[in-house]
Amino acid sequence: MDLSYIIVNYRSSRDLVACLHSILASDFKGSFEILVVDNSEGDSGIAIVEKMFPQIQLTINPVNAGFAGANNQAARQAQGRHLFFINPDVELSPDTTRLLSEYLDAHPGTGAVGPKVLDPDGTLQYSCRRFPTLWSGLFNRYSFLTRLFPDNRFTREYLMTDWDHSSVRTVDWISGCCFMTPRDAFIESGMFDEQYFLFIEDVDLCRTLSGRGHDVVYNPETTILHRISSSNQRIPFKCVVKQHQGMSYYHRKYMEGNLLSRTILDGLIAVRCGLQLALNVFR
Repeated sequence: MDLSYIIVNYRSSRDLVACLHSILASDFKGSFEILVVDNSEGDSGIAIVEKMFPQIQLTINPVNAGFAGANNQAARQAQGRHLFFINPDVELSPDTTRLLSEYLDAHPGTGAVGPKVLDPDGTLQYSCRRFPTLWSGLFNRYSFLTRLFPDNRFTREYLMTDWDHSSVRTVDWISGCCFMTPRDAFIESGMFDEQYFLFIEDVDLCRTLSGRGHDVVYNPETTILHRISSSNQRIPFKCVVKQHQGMSYYHRKYMEGNLLSRTILDGLIAVRCGLQLALNVFR
């Protein structure tokens, strides 16, 4: 089989319908399968999705296995040469699957390739970035400091805002909302690290692929729409905590330092987590 679409759903069945419609409208001519793993612990709309799209292979997890875990679960079942990981709130352009698949076939050293990602209003989402540093946590896309100083050096470097995102380019990492990878490269890299429950698993995977000599590529020749949650929405408590646990794990895994520096870093991450939880109260 040529390709396996892999989608992890978490209470997003309404978005999932549009996502699946966009897959079936693709001009990709190869053989494919669609694997959907539901992590919702009770999304009543998933039964409607299954009835509307009987061709999908649906797995309903009794408990939330996490984003990394559920994607790995589907990848182990997948039969495609290429794996296409897509969030349910993504809509593909008709040529997205074909162009990304053709790129992988033409560039066998590539470990992952992702498209240009747009907001529904057509503005650019910064879906390729440089690897995070300590400063990235303070100057990321939604941080208070970035809002105060949007043109600061740390934000520009991390989000790559000093580049127009209009050309094919090897980058540090691409967003896990939509990317394609050769199945062999993904399996040999160890798949997603399941120590990340949600967030940062895409950064980690790209770092692993790069370390094994594979290119991670941003390809704006095709675009997708991504209905990412608004920055002013209330974020579930569990998601905030899991995100910051992942940040701490990532820095312990990749950043050198002694016990004191790591303790200080963990403390800063804990403070950041507390501030985000406090901001949630006012959203």
